[in-house]
Amino acid sequence: MEDEYYIEKGGRFVAVFDGHGGNAVSAALRDKLHLKVNHFKKIEREKEIQSKGDSSLSSSIESPLSITSYTTAIRNAFNEMDEEILMNENMCLQGSTAVAVFLHDGENEERTLISANVGDSRAILSRRKQAIDLTRDHKPNEKEEKARIIEMGEEVLWDHYSKVYRVRGLSLSRAMGDKAAKPAVSGEVEIKSIPLLKGYNDEFIVLASDGLWDVMSSQEVVDFVHKTLDAPLRGKVPLYQLSRRDLNRLEKERRRKMGRSIASKAYTMGSLDNICVVVVWLNHLEAISEK
Repeated sequence: MEDEYYIEKGGRFVAVFDGHGGNAVSAALRDKLHLKVNHFKKIEREKEIQSKGDSSLSSSIESPLSITSYTTAIRNAFNEMDEEILMNENMCLQGSTAVAVFLHDGENEERTLISANVGDSRAILSRRKQAIDLTRDHKPNEKEEKARIIEMGEEVLWDHYSKVYRVRGLSLSRAMGDKAAKPAVSGEVEIKSIPLLKGYNDEFIVLASDGLWDVMSSQEVVDFVHKTLDAPLRGKVPLYQLSRRDLNRLEKERRRKMGRSIASKAYTMGSLDNICVVVVWLNHLEAISEK
């Protein structure tokens, strides 16, 4: 098992790392990436304070970090992490994906999801029971990735045995580490943001390694989660017959076990890869000002 994950502040920063060639890179990302993000966030905070001048120092410290500054901090953290991995001789033959989602609380109760991705792990959002991809899978045959690879003079080849496309022997086109496959296999992080809707329209986020997405689509995962939450008890006792207390207890337990339930479903559908799944229930996250 070479997958790792990290959860901070109860789900305000969540990441999944799918290692290959060993677990050294994925473990390093688990232990250090969040520290680098926090470090660069402090640097961006200082820049924002300086740009506003001493007259508004107090308000600058209390106001949320802007999404632009937050994105810059994330990008710098990913870049520095990849550089350190590439310089480590013990990791030269290893690599890992890195998918992360950050919850940003702005002013006037505005909330934004910032996603960062390197590789073919994926993060999705369930909005009114519809799946929204927060990240793009970095596969060698994906249109933009293939064009980038071919422009560099590299080849994208079909692996008849494994039934996947490969570049430099890898089935993904971006990864942290993988020194021998650089620069065809890029370490550049792709960052996106999406405003959350107010109320209960946005339900949860799922982050997972490609062992899940090999056998289930984004919408199939969202459908499975809602179906599991709404399933009758054994003996087909409808949920409306339960007391409010029992219903809350059942929902809490199903939410707690949802990651494992999704992974088990993927295995029954034939996944042969490692599977790491993290589910973040958005309506259970209280607002915290980012300092």
